[in-house]
Amino acid sequence: MRAQLVLISAVALLAACSNSEETKTAANGEPAAAAPAALTAPEPGLWQQTVSGAQMPQPMTVKICVGETAPGSNPFNAPQAGVTCSENTVKSTPGGAEFHAVCNAQGMTVTSDGKVTGDMRTAYKVDITTKTSGPNVPPTMAEMKMSVDAKRLGDCPAGVAPNTVVQ
Repeated sequence: MRAQLVLISAVALLAACSNSEETKTAANGEPAAAAPAALTAPEPGLWQQTVSGAQMPQPMTVKICVGETAPGSNPFNAPQAGVTCSENTVKSTPGGAEFHAVCNAQGMTVTSDGKVTGDMRTAYKVDITTKTSGPNVPPTMAEMKMSVDAKRLGDCPAGVAPNTVVQ
C-alpha cells in the first residue's frame, strides 16, 4: 500500500513544468490569491514515465495520457481523492523547475521535494525526494529518492481520458 501511495504521488508530481513564475495552492487545493499566469506544462499526449530508485528492485515504466493543465493550477501535484496538501508550490529555476509539497493520506504525511529538467514538449527528468512519517512506516520507506525519466510518445489513444494509465 505504501509503495502504491508513493507511486501515485510520484505520478501526480510528474505532470512537470517550467516557467519563470511560481504557483501556490492553498491547503484546500484552490489556487492561492494572485495566482500567476499558467505554467508551461508537459505537452498533452501519451507519455512514458520510467520511475527508478534505490528502494525499488527494478525500474517501473508506465504510460499515461496527460491532458491540458488548468490555468493557475500546479501541474506538479494534481488533486487526488483522499489526499490533502497543506503546501504545494512550484517555481522556475535555471534550466527547469523545483517543487515542494506536503500532503496527508491514509494517516501518513508525505513531504516531496524535486527538481525538473528537460523539454516539456518531448522529454524531461524529475529527481524527487520523499519523506514519509506516520504509523507503521518502515524505516526503508521513511526517506526515498526517485528519478523519473519521461518521454512523449505521441497523441493519446482515442477515447482515453487525461490522467489515465494506458496498458
